[in-house]
Amino acid sequence: MPKLGQGSFSAQVNKLYLRWFAYGLVLIGLSLLQAAPRLFPAIGGARPIPLIAAVVCMAMFEGPFVGAAAGVGSGLLWALYADRLFGFDALLLLVVGCVCGVLVQLLLRNNWLTALLLNGAVLIAYTLIDWLVRFVLFWQEGAWSVLWGVLLPNALYTWILSPLMYGLFYIIARGLREAD
Repeated sequence: MPKLGQGSFSAQVNKLYLRWFAYGLVLIGLSLLQAAPRLFPAIGGARPIPLIAAVVCMAMFEGPFVGAAAGVGSGLLWALYADRLFGFDALLLLVVGCVCGVLVQLLLRNNWLTALLLNGAVLIAYTLIDWLVRFVLFWQEGAWSVLWGVLLPNALYTWILSPLMYGLFYIIARGLREAD
């Protein structure tokens, strides 16, 4: 582990630690908000899933490596309190973070419209994969009603909140870059 000091390399390492610490605090806070039953108001029974939007936005600002790491971290935080297959969300969010980071680096501009479109595409894909694995694969009764009554409204609610998430990560990324 590098020694924290006053040199040029040490200053870069200190800023890297600060950036990871700030993003880690945001992910832990969003995980707690997602886990708390009444902190986000339920609209029509739908509850947002801010960790998915956070991984997309973080990957947009920091690239595929940080997006993938944020995806794994967010998925493992989610797995701590969710009644789901352990590691499934971490694997899906790893892919989401990596793909979104690569897309923004190579093909797309980093703006709120791109964030809205990427979040929409990711939420639809994530919801359908989650539904297929958790309900259709195991022949659960009422799978269609869960998709239409729970999972898609949750995805829509998250998508509506995604510009706020983009704004939060824009402020954090800009603040951390200005500190450089």
